[in-house]
Amino acid sequence: MDINRLQWMMQMQSVSSFITSQQKNQGQALQGLSFQDLFQAAVSRTLASGVSPVQTSTDSLYLNGAGRIPASPVPTAPAQPASMGKTESPPSLDGLISKASSRYGVDERLIRSVIQTESNFDADVVSHAGAQGLMQLMPATARGLGVENPFDPEQNIMGGTKYLKQMLDRYNDDPSLALAAYNAGPGNVDKFGGIPPFRETENYVSKVLGRV
Repeated sequence: MDINRLQWMMQMQSVSSFITSQQKNQGQALQGLSFQDLFQAAVSRTLASGVSPVQTSTDSLYLNGAGRIPASPVPTAPAQPASMGKTESPPSLDGLISKASSRYGVDERLIRSVIQTESNFDADVVSHAGAQGLMQLMPATARGLGVENPFDPEQNIMGGTKYLKQMLDRYNDDPSLALAAYNAGPGNVDKFGGIPPFRETENYVSKVLGRV
């Protein structure tokens, strides 16, 4: 039998017993009272005794074991995907990018986009392959470009821009091929006669040019 129904039956029995005893004890004094009056008096007596009223099945859906309404969870905003659009470089790097652009004749926007894609402007990052700094120069490449400290922002940007310029000159100022060579090496670009069919390289070229 449902526990709520059992409790209800027990309370009704208590009400009935109370009414019967009151009628016996008070006789004619209760004749003028309606059943509703007697019922209300019985309920008041039950509550005064500390017995809780029957909890309905609906209440049980909203009350926890301690009899408290649990706090509603705070809704959280859905996570927003990382922006793939253009991002402003930190002010501390703007002057270096402008200086490298003037020295090697490479568009500032292209330099900035390469830096963002390679390192997201983190001068201390090292890739799993060992590429270092803002423009992710491999140690051997950095040495060949005259970069003594690839973690120095100025040296890294100057060296990376110099290498990017070499690739642009090699592929007749075609930014797609220059970027593919920057990412996968000129040997692979020459081998395949264009952007190598590597997903990483294809995504890299598309991402850099999409931010220019």
